[in-house]
Amino acid sequence: MKLDIQQYEMKSKFVNDIIELRRFRAILYFELSTAIAFILNFWPINLYVIVGAAILFTPYMLYVLYKERKYGWIVIFFLVVVLPYPIIYLIVGEYILLTAWLLLPVIPFYLYCFLIKFSVDDWLNNYNWEQQLIEQRKESEEKKKEWLL
Repeated sequence: MKLDIQQYEMKSKFVNDIIELRRFRAILYFELSTAIAFILNFWPINLYVIVGAAILFTPYMLYVLYKERKYGWIVIFFLVVVLPYPIIYLIVGEYILLTAWLLLPVIPFYLYCFLIKFSVDDWLNNYNWEQQLIEQRKESEEKKKEWLL
């Protein structure tokens, strides 16, 4: 039975690696909830924790999006989070090294994470719907075979 489930998981139209996507969703929710907790309980050190968490989470997020072939989300990430920072650096110059400017890339990053969490939930819902449909078809075929015997 477990082999059948793994076989169907590989054939999904919506998800390439369900285990990785579920792990990504859990980490994404943790990332957002801890960032909100640190912002609400603001101390200057919390800003560095939030920035560090964003920096550590970004490669994993891009890896999962690449693995799931969600190239549009990768492009949006670079347009919304990465690209504005060098442009503002060219405008503002060396003042960007002040602590307050650390918030500049962090705010769009967490906004991006907030938006992508809805898409991840949709991908998982579509996958679950697909797996349920496959299971219903399988049961239907088994019932047909029983009636024919």
